[in-house]
Order: sequence, then structure tokens, then C-alpha cells
Amino acid sequence: MLFVCYVTIDPENRDESIKRFKQGGIVEPEGVKMIGAWIGLNQQETWSIFEADDAASIMKLFQPWTDLNVHQIAPVMDFSELADYVGR
Repeated sequence: MLFVCYVTIDPENRDESIKRFKQGGIVEPEGVKMIGAWIGLNQQETWSIFEADDAASIMKLFQPWTDLNVHQIAPVMDFSELADYVGR
């Protein structure tokens, strides 16, 4: 299952968020694999794509960051998979 994650970092939390990232990075729990991640040039927004066994695994991934950042997480599917549901 794929998840797209959009994270906003409040300006007052930016330095602490970067510090925490440098100290331990993003620790992927069992069942989660990062496909890709990007940060905006303003260092206050990130986008990432993860493959995970389930939503609970994604929640474990972001739980340590919820005191600093706002996370918007959505399950997604490839367009080729969508075609199976809507017909061709």
C-alpha cells in the first residue's frame, strides 16, 4: 500500500525539526519502506512517498514528529491500479 505524506514545519519548530532529523533521521518501522522524499527550499515543507503494510505502520513512523510538525497522510494508488476499478 502506498502513502503520500505532506508535512508542514512551523517556522518556530524548523531548527528543532532539522536538529532531530540530523540526530536520528526518519526511522522506518518494520513494514515501511521510503520510496522518495523531498524538502522545499524554504525548509518548511516536505513531501514523501512510503510503501507500508498498513496505516498503523505509517502512524508509527510519524508519531515521534507530531510535536513539531503537521502531517497530512493519504493512501494512494497507481493509475494502472485505478483502471482495474473503473474499467477501461
